[in-house]
Amino acid sequence: MYGNDGEAMSTNKEYAEQFEAMGCTRKVIAFKLCNEVPPDAEDYGDGQSFMCAITAEAWEDGRRPFYITAKNSLCGGPVYAGIGARTIDKEEFDAGMSQTIGVGRGYETRAQFRRVNQQVPHVFLAHRYLLIGLLDDIEDPDLVMAVAPAYRIMRLCKAYTWKTGELVQGLSGSAWCTCSFPHVYRTQTMAFTTGDEQSRILMGLEEGELYALIHREALPVIMKNYKNIQTGLMGM
Repeated sequence: MYGNDGEAMSTNKEYAEQFEAMGCTRKVIAFKLCNEVPPDAEDYGDGQSFMCAITAEAWEDGRRPFYITAKNSLCGGPVYAGIGARTIDKEEFDAGMSQTIGVGRGYETRAQFRRVNQQVPHVFLAHRYLLIGLLDDIEDPDLVMAVAPAYRIMRLCKAYTWKTGELVQGLSGSAWCTCSFPHVYRTQTMAFTTGDEQSRILMGLEEGELYALIHREALPVIMKNYKNIQTGLMGM
């Protein structure tokens, strides 16, 4: 297990079991920002992939929690996740843009791409490492991610709003990381998103599934109040 605080770890395991009881059959993934190498976690090494694909590795059978740095990602995901970006040259940047801009790509022109980034809050105080793994295995995570059918995500959102009176924001139109991490870090609440074609494919989502990213401050609110929300038609 990861962390020495038995009580905190027990709470995380309890939450993981509660998510499953709520109908979230995929294991919940946890994220934790660190400035020192996380003890006992696997180093992702020199491997590179897209942030969404890296994250999905946590679902592999027997996979232990692992940590990454900005150098491990081929995309801008680490910027949104809070560990900054690796340095790239103009040739690599232009190659990336050629896969991002145009018909059958993410955006019509670079102008639309810039406009999207102007709408997204950024985490400017970057940490060195991001620990990724199942909620069962990571003590006191900063964020957790549930992937489930839309109905199950709705009920997580409703539990939060039932208690706080605050509506849950959903973003779509860009990548999973773009539409999840920045808003949740900034508001310390939760958000849901559809992700985009690439992130959904690389993470193996089914057609009716959505993502919900939940801040550590919001997680106990949802867990404690899920049982209080309406099920079925009002008054029936």
